[in-house]
Amino acid sequence: MSSEVISSLTSAGVCLIASPYLARLTLSVPDKDARRWWRGAPAGRRRRAATALVAVALGALAGAAAGWGALLPAFVLLALTCAPLVVIDYERRRLPNRLVFLLAGAGAALLTLAAAEQDAWPHLLRAVEGGAAVFAVLFLLALISPRSFGFGDVKIGGVLGGYLGWVGWGYVYYGIFAGFLLGALVAVGILISRRGTMKTAIPFGPTLILGPLLVLAFDLVPSFA
Repeated sequence: MSSEVISSLTSAGVCLIASPYLARLTLSVPDKDARRWWRGAPAGRRRRAATALVAVALGALAGAAAGWGALLPAFVLLALTCAPLVVIDYERRRLPNRLVFLLAGAGAALLTLAAAEQDAWPHLLRAVEGGAAVFAVLFLLALISPRSFGFGDVKIGGVLGGYLGWVGWGYVYYGIFAGFLLGALVAVGILISRRGTMKTAIPFGPTLILGPLLVLAFDLVPSFA
């Protein structure tokens, strides 16, 4: 069994175990009045099942992307944090700062530890640059089209840009492009199925998260990039 398979199964297993708590967070995190939001709120069976499905899928992709090594904790954290964000954005069209900032801070710390263990400081510097570049581009898009692109997307995009940047600049471009492509496909599918119109608000966070993980997990970057 390859190290990628082992890390993928490990990450998916951790996410599955944590999924009941992650389901509780999908209710407490977007509640602005919940001061102790980290405790979560009681979640029903369907919510727990849906959150578990999302968490396991993201965990498997994150583990495959990281491989068995120093990067794995940072990528497991990415999956654990993004799972409730996907559910929240789907339901409420929001990506709360509570989780996004937690991911940004803890993710940066874990990537720094990985850089120290592997002596991979150039990778860490590129991660910072990749995150800043993606944040800047998405921030500009949000200013141009605020109705179709929110600042929550800008923030999570910057975090994902950091993870992509660790691996390489080609991954930054194709990872974010994959997120946009998936978002466009979802929008077209909604229009074709007549479940919405051109004015229907579509959550962009889920595809923005899924795209980079797919690119990293399956190495979907041309050899010349």
